[in-house]
Amino acid sequence: MSLFRKSKQGEMPVIPRDKEALETAWKIHAALVDWTGKVDAKASFAFALESAGLAMLVALSDKDRLFGTLEGPLQNLTYFGAIFSLVLAAASAMWVVMPRLRMRYLSKEWTNNFIYFGHLKYWDSSDLPKKIKEADMLPIITKQMVGMSKIAWNKHLLVKVSMILASTGGILLLVCGLLVRSGLTP
Repeated sequence: MSLFRKSKQGEMPVIPRDKEALETAWKIHAALVDWTGKVDAKASFAFALESAGLAMLVALSDKDRLFGTLEGPLQNLTYFGAIFSLVLAAASAMWVVMPRLRMRYLSKEWTNNFIYFGHLKYWDSSDLPKKIKEADMLPIITKQMVGMSKIAWNKHLLVKVSMILASTGGILLLVCGLLVRSGLTP
């Protein structure tokens, strides 16, 4: 990387502090990419477990199975509470891995951004090198970092919600099974 960049006044030295800030920003950006990938993997794992739980629930709900004949309001409440919790948990996990493309904003933002692939698709490959050379990268990368952080935060929050709901559904299903096995119908 050159220690000089072109400006309207001629050659201007890049202040080492700016270079360090930009390097730090790229490291933070890389960490955000890593965290986002990991939360997507956690959501996929959670979704697989929740789907298996729902499949087990369906299999055990046949007429001659454990949940085939529920008696009493507490058995019904725990059974349907488990279904509701597991469905919401799976939906939360699915929402985590749903791509965030921000399509309605891209056509307004692309001229000043080129880190996100949604912005890059608007650029002509012959114009992009010049823009990259002339751009003050720190504001561009920090804007991208803030946007990615919001997405990563929401994804992590949704995985947490998914896991809490799945655990609640599992506990309710266990309670329902115990109630059915014990024959309690309060």
